[in-house]
Amino acid sequence: MGLKVDLINLPPIVAPIPQKTLITHSLGYFIIISSSRSGHNFVRENIMSWTNLRELVSRRYLNFENQHPKDFNERTEGIKLNEYPSSILVIQTRDLLNWCASIIKFINTSDYKLDWRFDMKLKAWIEINKEYYNETNYLPDNFIRVLYDEFFRSREYRQNICRQIPDARYDEKELNKVTLNGGGSSFDKQSYDGRASEMQVLERYKQVPEDLQHWWGVLGDYPEAIELYLKYYDVSDDKKRFIDNIK
Repeated sequence: MGLKVDLINLPPIVAPIPQKTLITHSLGYFIIISSSRSGHNFVRENIMSWTNLRELVSRRYLNFENQHPKDFNERTEGIKLNEYPSSILVIQTRDLLNWCASIIKFINTSDYKLDWRFDMKLKAWIEINKEYYNETNYLPDNFIRVLYDEFFRSREYRQNICRQIPDARYDEKELNKVTLNGGGSSFDKQSYDGRASEMQVLERYKQVPEDLQHWWGVLGDYPEAIELYLKYYDVSDDKKRFIDNIK
């Protein structure tokens, strides 16, 4: 069991960033650094399908979730990543509004309706995005960036990710599956399993129930998150108006 430390070719929703080429993954670790509810289980399952990682992941998969990237080296020191230069290291993020919507929905359908959990996750989103967009430099050099929204909707984007993993062969075997990890989708649970590509994950911010709208106020308390979002993401006019209403 992994250690938890927690189609359509449309224009890209974020400015392209040069990706770094990864060396062979036949030995080493598979690590994803992400915020919870960011779709990292979907990304993981697809990458495993492209590679021979099934056996590897059962022994060497690390889900570094909701953690500050600066803590990565300290928290992974025991596994001596420098001795496994073939490891796959992924840093993943998601559109801020859609991600927040999934967090809001999730924490209100779980047993912990606590503001501080949203607060904690927003802080992690900020730090992960600063690392993703090179404002900080805490992680080893051989990592790959994945934007969940683009990974979900664009075959071309997924193929580009696949090309950066030597010996990987692109397929879509996992594309329509909804993983059981994390209880499935925050909004749809497992109801779209077998047709996951039909889920409206790119418009989650429009789907938050009326009685949960007040939770957007937590995001309003984090102008740094909004600034990063407006700076690096291709934010639609509709989303800009939405943000103006919660500031």
